[in-house]
Amino acid sequence: MNNTATRMIRSEEITIDMRICTILAGGKKPGEVYFAAIAPDMELTVITLDEAPDILPCFDESDASIHLPDTSLLLCYNPAQVLKMAGKRYLTGPVILVRTNMDGNFISLTIDDVYRFQKFLASHSVTLMADDQKLPCICIV
Repeated sequence: MNNTATRMIRSEEITIDMRICTILAGGKKPGEVYFAAIAPDMELTVITLDEAPDILPCFDESDASIHLPDTSLLLCYNPAQVLKMAGKRYLTGPVILVRTNMDGNFISLTIDDVYRFQKFLASHSVTLMADDQKLPCICIV
């Protein structure tokens, strides 16, 4: 059995799967741009630019985005999947984390970027309840 697929890196209660580390630290294809994606029914994963529309169909078209504080990272989402409740906004669908350069072009994420994203998720993820159904969300305001 290969243990590399199940090993994790842990720091301050944040865990990064070794598959993500492997891709971002050197398993990349030359010229490929890598993002991170997460959804209520999907674990955090690394994706390519070509895979982004499969997860977020409106990616880079009509999607909205927010900047993660103190970073060059953008969290892209479908504005139709935002739930407004009690003065706050909650993302209820898939999101894609992207990194941009000074020209606004997409560039690959780093392991540090994924770590920052997981810290953001740890402090902004909530589960809302409606009719005994759990709805995992990301609070954005």
